Amino acid sequence: MADGNRQFAREWSFGEARLGWATAARSSLWARCACGREAAVDPKPWLAQGLSRQTLHDLEHRLRCACGARRAQLEIRGLAEAPGGGAGGIHVFR
Repeated sequence: MADGNRQFAREWSFGEARLGWATAARSSLWARCACGREAAVDPKPWLAQGLSRQTLHDLEHRLRCACGARRAQLEIRGLAEAPGGGAGGIHVFR
């Protein structure tokens, strides 16, 4: 649309995953860096800041990878989807 309504609707999509959803039973929050590193992320610091309604995309800039990247993709996974080992190196910042 020429008036920008489509952009506005995409930014305020209610279908995007929210941080609070990561606290559901049998789920966990994971980050994946472009370098291939994956790590479980503890959402408690963000939840303590009252960010439970934030979309995961809005929190990705708050992650730092050991490779030096200043952003990682967040996703919610079920327990069966979590990798068995070798994960780590992505940390919550702020």
